[in-house]
Order: sequence, then structure tokens, then C-alpha cells
Amino acid sequence: MERRIQLSRLYDLYGPLLTERQRRVYEMHDLDDLSLSEIADDLGISRQGVSDQLQRARDRLDEIETLLGHAESFRRIEEEARAICGGENPQQHAAAIVEACAGRTMNHV
Repeated sequence: MERRIQLSRLYDLYGPLLTERQRRVYEMHDLDDLSLSEIADDLGISRQGVSDQLQRARDRLDEIETLLGHAESFRRIEEEARAICGGENPQQHAAAIVEACAGRTMNHV
């Protein structure tokens, strides 16, 4: 379950960097909860082809995160926000912190 959540976060950040086919297969499987067979039938490819595309998408998301580290940075900010706000709405506080920092960075450029 934890891996699925991690992949979901990576997809939210880096999904646009996947190929169209990888995005479609990932969304059908992980977001729409379709089976490999259902996806294969819908796309007109083999079940193994779907499995390969799904694995490539997941590998690519991991690779991009290794290079950029944005999801890990956001996770650390969430932890800090949780500590500061006593666990109340840490994601909302973390998003506000990231937004404020991004704005500050852009103003200094």
C-alpha cells in the first residue's frame, strides 16, 4: 500500500514526463483500477505489453525522483509542517510553505 501511495505522489509530480502510452496505462491500472487484461483488451495489446508499459512508467517515475528529489523534499516539508501545526492538516500547511518558498525564490531571481 505504501508503494502505491508513493507512486501516486510521483505520478502527480512527474506524470507529464511519461510517454502518452505510459500515462494511459498507469492511469487505467492505478487510478481507474482496471486489470492488466482489461487494459490489454481496451488498448488492443497483449497483457505482457501492458505489464511492460506499466513497469516502464513506474521505473521512469522512480528515475525522475532520483534525479530531482522533489517528492522527497515535499515529504520532509510535510513532516516539518506536521510538527509545527501539531498534526492538523499537514499537507495543506506544507503546500502553503512550498508556495511561499517558491514565490520568495521567484522574487529573488
